[in-house]
Amino acid sequence: MPPQSDNPSAPASPEADRATQDRRDGRSVPHIVDLRTEDSSSATTELSFRREILQGLARDTVLVPGNTPSDRPFAYSKVIPTVVLYDNYGLELYDKITTVEDYYPFATELGILRDKSHEIACRLGGISTATPTKCDDSFFMDGNERPEPEKALPEAPFMIQSAVALSQCSSSSSVEDTGFPLTIIELGAGSLKKTSHLLRNVARLLPAHTGVRTGEHLSEAKYYALDLELGQLRSTLSSIQTQEESGVGPEVGGQVQGYGICGTYNQGLDWIYQSLTTSTPGEPAQFEKAGPRKAILWLGSSIGNFSPAEAVKFLRDDLGRTLDDNTRVLIGIDNCQIPEKVRLAYDDRQGVTKEFILNAITVVARHLGLPDGVLSPGDFAYVSRYNAGMSRNEAYLRAKREMRFEVSEVEGDDAEVQNTWIHIKAGELIMIERSYKFSDEDAYQLFDQAGLRVIQKWSDSSHPASPAHTLYLVERAAFHFVRTTAWPSAGDHLLLSAGLPAVQKEDNSGWQLLLQVWDKMSKNLFLMRVSESHQLEYPNQYPNSQEKPSFTGLESRKEDVSSPNRGKLPSMADWIVLWKAWDTVTLEMIPRNMLHQKPIDLRHACLFYLGHIPVFADIHLSRYFKVPNTEPEWFAEIFERGVDPNLDDPRKCHDHSPFPEHEKQWPSLEEVLCFRDKLRKRLTEVYRGLGKGLGSEVPLTRRLGRVLAMIYEHEAMHLETLLYMLQQATLVLHPPGFTMPDWDSLAREWDTTAESQSQRDELVEYPIPQAITVGHDDCEEEDSSHPFSEDHQYGWDNESPSRRVVVEPFKLEPAPITNQEYLEFVLEGLDNCEAIPDHFVPESWTYVFHSSNESTKHEVKVKTIYGRISFRFARHWPVQASGSQLERFAKWKGGRLPSADELRVYLGDNPISQSSQNPIGFQNWHPLPARRPRKEADGRWRGGWSGGVWEWTSTLFEAHPNFKPSVLYPGYSKDFFDAEHHVLLGGSWATIPRIAHRPSFVNWYQFKYPYVFAGARVAYDY
Repeated sequence: MPPQSDNPSAPASPEADRATQDRRDGRSVPHIVDLRTEDSSSATTELSFRREILQGLARDTVLVPGNTPSDRPFAYSKVIPTVVLYDNYGLELYDKITTVEDYYPFATELGILRDKSHEIACRLGGISTATPTKCDDSFFMDGNERPEPEKALPEAPFMIQSAVALSQCSSSSSVEDTGFPLTIIELGAGSLKKTSHLLRNVARLLPAHTGVRTGEHLSEAKYYALDLELGQLRSTLSSIQTQEESGVGPEVGGQVQGYGICGTYNQGLDWIYQSLTTSTPGEPAQFEKAGPRKAILWLGSSIGNFSPAEAVKFLRDDLGRTLDDNTRVLIGIDNCQIPEKVRLAYDDRQGVTKEFILNAITVVARHLGLPDGVLSPGDFAYVSRYNAGMSRNEAYLRAKREMRFEVSEVEGDDAEVQNTWIHIKAGELIMIERSYKFSDEDAYQLFDQAGLRVIQKWSDSSHPASPAHTLYLVERAAFHFVRTTAWPSAGDHLLLSAGLPAVQKEDNSGWQLLLQVWDKMSKNLFLMRVSESHQLEYPNQYPNSQEKPSFTGLESRKEDVSSPNRGKLPSMADWIVLWKAWDTVTLEMIPRNMLHQKPIDLRHACLFYLGHIPVFADIHLSRYFKVPNTEPEWFAEIFERGVDPNLDDPRKCHDHSPFPEHEKQWPSLEEVLCFRDKLRKRLTEVYRGLGKGLGSEVPLTRRLGRVLAMIYEHEAMHLETLLYMLQQATLVLHPPGFTMPDWDSLAREWDTTAESQSQRDELVEYPIPQAITVGHDDCEEEDSSHPFSEDHQYGWDNESPSRRVVVEPFKLEPAPITNQEYLEFVLEGLDNCEAIPDHFVPESWTYVFHSSNESTKHEVKVKTIYGRISFRFARHWPVQASGSQLERFAKWKGGRLPSADELRVYLGDNPISQSSQNPIGFQNWHPLPARRPRKEADGRWRGGWSGGVWEWTSTLFEAHPNFKPSVLYPGYSKDFFDAEHHVLLGGSWATIPRIAHRPSFVNWYQFKYPYVFAGARVAYDY
């Protein structure tokens, strides 16, 4: 119901008496920047607003809101822009709507902000909710500890200034060295009834309230309220600044400084990009590690005014351009999927919404300059309809009589809208509002497709499993692997019948109902935090210096939007994202003095992997093109292949490269990075020349596609290998460009989720034999006889060929073993003075036995990329341990580990690609509590995921019938058919979607190997 962002409003008249001082009558005068006066050509003029209304009423293209017979009676052609609902009287009516019991969206979001405002205030600035202060924690208040004021206080006079003037006057006081300023911008601020709770808690994070703080904290805070109506800004900002304990006011350093911005969403976002975002002309936003932070608020479910495709476009293109390294966005989304509840919210029993919608006719008549009686609210009936197929509520006006009127010429109108006749038939529907309801799953898909990462979320407490409303805190992270497929562009479609002629698609209006964005999404590009190329200039102390690497060799461009293709030819955009991920880990998380260390004794030092990746790729490209390896040639000797020695006897190991014994014999980091950049430039040139035609510079064959797919997935797999090694280290730097988790508030959320799922502990049962297909068909020997196909799925040798198997009845635990469950297992039967035996302690834990301390006798912490964290934060996560350790747990519980085929049966019903929330592909840098599946009407269990870990099986990794070793990489699988390695399936938080989403992919490790990001669930015989 909040106004749609892209529709312009009628401009208010500029204030004649512009204020020139900051205070009047002894009271502070907040600044308002009027963006409408900054751009005379924008769509905020009265003329363009009038034109949009007229074009909507002149439309004759008939659209049907859906594909079912029940949708046909709601066919319409004419539209009225939603923004007409929000004139001054409309705003008064909307304020009444927010108090109506049936209208849940406002009350639900208000409840979240009231109850969680301290957490949200901290997280907007990236501050931990557990940050120590020298004040009493009770000072921070959530909930309704203070009543709302019963009436608005008198307005204060206002200063209206240009954007330039405001930028100058708000460029602020000095920032304390130990703190940072936070700027909050709210899109569509409205009455601030909800936002006031948040601002009050932001004010309490300022030095005047908190006293001396250690660590990150706010030095000052500013709030910009963006709204279309100048009067609304004048009223709300003046009111909130005079309210006691509002937290907003003139006291610099002790209160949030309040400002206003008058304009549309797009004007406001332009201003944010130009005034508040660190950027250079023609370049994406620059991303720095320090400096002021900003937060954008988009509350009130305003995103629901967009179709899914439009929402993605707005998030990605309009909002996305304002997001730099220090910006977070809080977005409110209506998740309600209960038709009757939604219907009542938009057609309340008191009739307030009806009056609100009918007021639009008065606004339209006024802007079109129609005489009284030509067009009035009494000529229309309000029609509200919940469209279950599109998960949206639709608001229409139905004409009670036939109307025909002429809109006279206005100076400046185009010829096409001069002296226009409008004809509205009796009974005709005019659409005025759509309110999409995005489920929690839908919301994650929107963010994923827009290249945004969910940092944290807060939902209404009454529906923890299927919330009615959620506030999502999102960011544009340093890199983003797309996990979901593109959202279909299906929407309202053209009505074609024998009685109606075929019509052409109209030009885009404010509704953009027929906007086709997905056919060009593979060409559109995300903003990418990567410089102009991939040629590194090496600072002496990089990565620990303040210098940044500079890249050359690729055009500066945004990152292609792509979907995980499960095994097809990687795009250049796929490579760029992977390279950014690789560089983030290798150059920004590993201290330089750690490059020659071995976090895991039986693996190489970190530097080896920095050289192994480009050398492996170079060797296989050289073999394909039949050219010498890239210089220096000796890199191929030491970097070609790593080691995986037998855990019981390290002398037993597959063939591998000879490697230097002494640190000085290894090449320097600069030499390795130089080789890396040569490889990246070479690979980029291959892609530039690719083509399927006879005259192509680089003919694209099926074999070349296989080489490119192989070296791409090889790099991705070693990225994960390197990360589980780094998790064992203690000196790793946090991932830059990703907001650090707030363990305290997340743990509270996970506790709530675990409690809600505790009722669903029923075993997943498969009472009859299950026939499944294992693997896929990708015969490497057929490369020479088959042309390249865009639809062909590449894989590794153990994935092919496909085969049918029958799995006997079995039962399965609905979730993997948790840290808490495993701790209870290892503690059972121990004497009071007895420590947990070493061979029971997973390598994902640190364990200290305090024999003399009764309260903390067994101290357990969980290892993460962020360091060792308290066990209570991770107790609901899947325990990461060796297969042999988890097998002991399974036997203790009376079961066993599942076979690979049993787990495949379960994963067939719960594919990793099914959920946009499945924590794979660097959505987080740690596991999450697993989600238990639900039993559906057909008896199958669906909707579960493992929590971001691979899953061990009891199946040995060995040759299956018709297995043939790879020609390109003969030892990939067969070198590990040693009766020591077991099959793992699924994927972890560090597995790229391309691999995790491919059901045929097989991982394997020695059964006793304790370091991999892997857990297990317990299976039982039926």
